Amino acid sequence: MINDLYQLTDEIYRLIQTFSDKNREEGIQKLEYLLLKRRDLIEKLPPKSRGNESMGKKIVEMNKEIDQKLILIRHQIMVDLRLLKAKKKHSNSYVNPYETKTFDGMFYDKKN
Repeated sequence: MINDLYQLTDEIYRLIQTFSDKNREEGIQKLEYLLLKRRDLIEKLPPKSRGNESMGKKIVEMNKEIDQKLILIRHQIMVDLRLLKAKKKHSNSYVNPYETKTFDGMFYDKKN
């Protein structure tokens, strides 16, 4: 069981190392599938045994790098979403320039 977990973690690690914006959608889907499969394996994993300590340490080290790379990927996706929203708002102002109300010509006249 620990061997299966190691192989799955290694596959996730290799996938994350080759992750790029070109195949992001496919990569995210495959990554999500592998992470769910890995979660199920971890839940079924028996308590720690002495024979598999070295493999367990390798899995933990790979997991740290996977976590860091996932944070970077998440950050890049958030940046892309912000840029997309800004572009959408900007292009919408060209399509319908009178939609937003401006207050350039307004003034407040207070009479005593």
